[in-house]
Amino acid sequence: MLGDVYKRQAVDCGKDGNFTRKVLAELVGMGIFVRMAFVAPQDRCLRVSIGIPEDIELFAKAFPLALENARKK
Repeated sequence: MLGDVYKRQAVDCGKDGNFTRKVLAELVGMGIFVRMAFVAPQDRCLRVSIGIPEDIELFAKAFPLALENARKK
């Protein structure tokens, strides 16, 4: 059983659903698997499941870059 190893969090991208979908595409392009957390109007969030420390580090590095790249689009 996975138990406490994997936790899901909703991460607010700070804008609307269209922006969040751009962030999602950026993360997926970097090999980071995330999902849309909710439907409108809460679709400004991503659902992130992170378990092992290496995954946390990868996400921590990729997320700010994904936000920056999504702002440029």
